Amino acid sequence: MEQLINKLLNMGMGQFMDNSRYDLVMTDEIYLHDIEDEGELERRYTNLDLPDEQRILINDYIACVKTCDNRYSDISYMAGIKDAVRMFVYLGLLKDYNISEQGACADGQV
Repeated sequence: MEQLINKLLNMGMGQFMDNSRYDLVMTDEIYLHDIEDEGELERRYTNLDLPDEQRILINDYIACVKTCDNRYSDISYMAGIKDAVRMFVYLGLLKDYNISEQGACADGQV
């Protein structure tokens, strides 16, 4: 999976993914509401009277959570592409694709 992700990212897939996701999230009411909430919570957090050591720890934790979430999002996107290709092959909509390199589906099919 790592090789597939790296290959697609090297082919410019990262920018394509970002653009596609951006178009979808900017029309998703729940996401937009959550972004507003995140901004409000960040303002409240910034105004807390915390010692530098605690603020650094919390900032590091937030950065780690965001990094993990972004990576998980990218992997999920790639898994969706991989699943779509496998389904297209299974349905006969894609030819000349060596499915043996990608493995079988959970039910043992393509």
